[in-house]
Amino acid sequence: MLKNYFKTAYRNLMRHKFYSAITMLGLATGIACFLLIFLFIQDEVRYDRFHTKADRIYRLISKLDSEEGQGEESSSASLPVAKALQTDYPHLIEATVRFFNFQQPTLTLERGEKKLNEKHLFFADSTVFKVFDFPLAKGNPAEALSQPNTIVLSQELAEKYFGNEDPMNQVLKFEGLFELKVTGVLAPLKHPTHIPFEGLIAFRTAYKMAPHLDRNWVWNPAWTYVLLKDGASPQELEAQFPEFVKKYYPEFIQPQITQYLQPLKDIHLHSDLDYEMQPNGDINNLFIFGVIGIFILVIACINFMNLATARASGRAKEVGIRKVSGAYRSQLIGQFLAEAVLLSFFAVLLALALVEVLLPLFSGISGKALDFDLLTNPALLTGLIGIGLLTGLASGLYPAFFLSAFEPVKVLKGQAAKTGSGSAALRKGLVVLQFAISLGLIIGTFVVNRQLEYMRSVNLGFNKEQVLVLPLRPPLVSKTEAIKNELLTGKGVVSVTHMNEILGESHNTHEVNYEGMQRGKWIYFPALMVGEDFVKTFGLEIIAGRDFSRAHPSDDSLGILINEAMVKHLGWGTPEQALGKRFSTAGSNEKVIGVVKDFNFVSVANTIGPFALDIPKKRMGGFFTKYLALRVSPANFDATVAHIEKVWGKFSPQYPLEYFFLDQRLDQQYKTQENLGKLVGYFSILAIMIACLGLFALASFTAEQRTKEIGIRKVMGASVQSIVYLLTKDFVKLVFLAAIIAFPVAYFGTYRWLENFAYRIQVPVWVFALAGVLGLLIAVLTVSYQAIKAAYTNPVKSLKWE
Repeated sequence: MLKNYFKTAYRNLMRHKFYSAITMLGLATGIACFLLIFLFIQDEVRYDRFHTKADRIYRLISKLDSEEGQGEESSSASLPVAKALQTDYPHLIEATVRFFNFQQPTLTLERGEKKLNEKHLFFADSTVFKVFDFPLAKGNPAEALSQPNTIVLSQELAEKYFGNEDPMNQVLKFEGLFELKVTGVLAPLKHPTHIPFEGLIAFRTAYKMAPHLDRNWVWNPAWTYVLLKDGASPQELEAQFPEFVKKYYPEFIQPQITQYLQPLKDIHLHSDLDYEMQPNGDINNLFIFGVIGIFILVIACINFMNLATARASGRAKEVGIRKVSGAYRSQLIGQFLAEAVLLSFFAVLLALALVEVLLPLFSGISGKALDFDLLTNPALLTGLIGIGLLTGLASGLYPAFFLSAFEPVKVLKGQAAKTGSGSAALRKGLVVLQFAISLGLIIGTFVVNRQLEYMRSVNLGFNKEQVLVLPLRPPLVSKTEAIKNELLTGKGVVSVTHMNEILGESHNTHEVNYEGMQRGKWIYFPALMVGEDFVKTFGLEIIAGRDFSRAHPSDDSLGILINEAMVKHLGWGTPEQALGKRFSTAGSNEKVIGVVKDFNFVSVANTIGPFALDIPKKRMGGFFTKYLALRVSPANFDATVAHIEKVWGKFSPQYPLEYFFLDQRLDQQYKTQENLGKLVGYFSILAIMIACLGLFALASFTAEQRTKEIGIRKVMGASVQSIVYLLTKDFVKLVFLAAIIAFPVAYFGTYRWLENFAYRIQVPVWVFALAGVLGLLIAVLTVSYQAIKAAYTNPVKSLKWE
């Protein structure tokens, strides 16, 4: 019986190739979109779940609170914490592991003539392969990082430096200081991780560069992970943290610091802390993509239902004859469901081909290297089969019951086309739902892109254009002034300064004791350590006092700049009144020498808070001088770069030159939102195209139902325009109804999304008007084809057909 169902279904589909093709194309497009979104979401959810002990791995978070300061919530912790935790709580902790890079943007590896700056090198404890399941293609995980001066490389780095040679036990020079022996090569990861390393260096090696790393409980540069013992709960360990802080941390910081554990599986999608190893994902974006995927699949299912009912009158006699011949209604339902499922699986096969074609483009837009392999992805294979069955059954359920309910007597008399107001209302309701979703997606696309454009164009309070940033190395810090002076001899170099973090992207938090505060107590504020000419290089505006100046050599220990927000936060009145106020930092009794106009020292997604600019003390300059920033002239840029390369080669032959434009770097902060805008836009277009197929189906159905009426109207002298208007006005009403439903929902959704940004647009009214006009235009153009076709039909043929 089942075989006969599918055989008959196949013949019927082949008999109506045009409608079958439209139905299958709509379903295939919807399923392909859903699959692409599924692959994206699956990849995001998979982060760090491949570790067999993932349920017991936690990252230690350090939160620095201050009633008056800004504090920080850091993804990293102090270096001595890991060892102390392991020592004090061995009954709860099985192992700890730290990742550390001296907070340097790049580190240099060298082999022979090949000398390159690498961005993802970390010092790591030897327990890293005990805690995490990072597979080694070569080497022993238990011993790979047990000795100092050893390194484990990714396959990409191994091939970069050693080509086809076996890298094991080969030597690389690190930072021009000492040699590292290769003791392992990482196998490619099959699943993503939030830890973006290309090479791991034995942590014991770091002590050769800084022997007293484990003595500083205030500095928190190490990403620290804890593997709990079986049966131990994170709450048990967190309950010990207050006593732990009291035991080890300096007295002045104890009241302000709290620690907690963050589950490894939550980091990628639920963490946006200070000093993350790399930008994480956003669970809200996954929710948006998931909803879009479901909406598109729903629209595709609605299309099938509308197309099937549009063909109902054409199959009415078939149903009548089958019933007269003794067919039961259950058999007819089985027949039509078999057709729906068969068509759905044809659509699945076509969707697979579409995914293969579109996946490279989708990966490029989303910024993710997605794989599509059904054999190695059982969840995807199972889901695909489920989609085929559920989509077929859900899409075919109404048509099956609708068609099988025809009464044989009425059918054979030609009355099957009169399907009743109930079914007509359902079809129109489905079209309204389709266009409501489509209008919502159009509005969302406009709002996301407008917000992104606003974030990129908003006045940051400093000039990010034509600024080149050069990462420095600690050995070069003593030569910084000489390098700056030499760079300024180039015609294209306007000004040069230095800084410890990238302006507009990140900063540090520094302890402060200000005027009016009890001596010996400290609170924390965000700040940058900078050089003279910082204000000039970045175009900041001094609104009171003066800038740092070489004419005042004591500025590094006696002077500090603050922003307007700091003046307001501390209640110091006007910027002029803040001048001369004590603003002491660690080891220095400084005073405010100038107030700068507020500027966005981090992404515009955040509000502007209190901020300070300080010159690093000479004894600390090596640590706080990480970047050179050069304002360059746009004229003859190649000559300027050549000059920079010449100067760099003179002072730093051991380190390769690298640089980037500040504006391009800052634009990367909005990459996630840019990708979101693009994807929402593309999927909106596809959703509208699929919805148009449904509208086309309903227009076709309407034209068939009113064939006799149109013929009579033409005989009575009706014009083509009046008939087109007659057939399109009802669909215009559906679009208006869809707009009434979509607009408030879209407004609420976009408003909630915009609340994530400190600086955001107001949702403009014209966006809703434009979406409505576009929806109306699309509907009219879609329906007009069938309307015009019906209007130009010879009335003699129409009446004869009836």
